[in-house]
Amino acid sequence: MTRFIAISTLAISLSLAACAKQENTPDDQGDARTDLEAATDDFIVNAGDFDREQLGARIVGPVGPEVEGSLVMADGTSIGDIKSYVACPENIDTCDPAKLPADTIYTFVHMVTPGVDEPNDDPIAQPETVKPVAKSVTFRMTMPAGSFAGQAGYSLEQARAALGPQGTFTVKCNEGMLVWEVATGETWGTGEPVTFFWKSRKPPKGPADAYGFEADGYTAKGKGPFPAPTANGDATGCT
Repeated sequence: MTRFIAISTLAISLSLAACAKQENTPDDQGDARTDLEAATDDFIVNAGDFDREQLGARIVGPVGPEVEGSLVMADGTSIGDIKSYVACPENIDTCDPAKLPADTIYTFVHMVTPGVDEPNDDPIAQPETVKPVAKSVTFRMTMPAGSFAGQAGYSLEQARAALGPQGTFTVKCNEGMLVWEVATGETWGTGEPVTFFWKSRKPPKGPADAYGFEADGYTAKGKGPFPAPTANGDATGCT
């Protein structure tokens, strides 16, 4: 009788464990996916100092080695200038993606100057009006950061020149897009350039409406080099 009771108890325990596993596994997997999505949707990127970057030659694109553009509001008014280029790693004298290994990492560089607007490259339209800026808040992407290589940052020297000796930016991944936001210091205003950078495993396709700028309560967009989307659109970006 004792043996029968022991076997019966063991069978019941195994049955209950199996039921628990069957009931909990789908929910646990769903919770894990939800937690992962929540964790990767919005996170801080460890910002590098652009002044320490050792870069090689620049890509010569459709408009040359640099892209000159404007940061333009919906009404056509400019609130800033954006000058961009893409560079190869150091010691590469000719930056031609067609002749480079598939694992080459490219550095996308953007110098943003609030409240001024230098002449643009053709065919980028030149706004007729430029609005001065008292307080800039963010420079950001408006498209997911295609094939993000995990590194981004800004020029610390320029940030301190614009924001004072304690001036810093945070770099954040938000919904797959990189966002550089003033974190500490004074105000970033007209005529004060700050250079931002990020790295991708893909070269640029050409200038795209992929960048945004927020200042004085206004929102503007600008053109700059950006990687060509993959078949799935690089929907995950920096996540």
